[in-house]
Amino acid sequence: MSSTPTISDKIIYWTATGLMLFLMLAAIVGYPLRWDTIGAEFQEMGFPNYIPYPLWALKVIGVVVIVTNKYDNLKNWVYATYFMNMSLALSAHWSNDTFFGHAVAGMIAIVVSYIYSNRVRGRPAEDIFILPARG
Repeated sequence: MSSTPTISDKIIYWTATGLMLFLMLAAIVGYPLRWDTIGAEFQEMGFPNYIPYPLWALKVIGVVVIVTNKYDNLKNWVYATYFMNMSLALSAHWSNDTFFGHAVAGMIAIVVSYIYSNRVRGRPAEDIFILPARG
């Protein structure tokens, strides 16, 4: 049994990870351009208006951790917290009847990226989503 990733594994991983990173980078670039507006939108959804500031900082750290792939323990935390972030975004947008497609796409991309990350990036499979090796 070989644990070498196939071309399709790599395409799936990088597509999902690219979408996830795109959504993170969109927030990283967009939040500072519209701090007041973003804060007001968060407040309208029932969150404190200061939430965009720590979210922005954590998303910057998350992008660095995912792209460098050097911090295994942090990588797991980034995936977990970004999934929670997208879950809360989905819930907030859904309950306020605002567009939530980005949250759904993000949640799917996070799960797929996480499942394929260890196989494609050469790390041992320590997660609960262990894919069997193809042979």
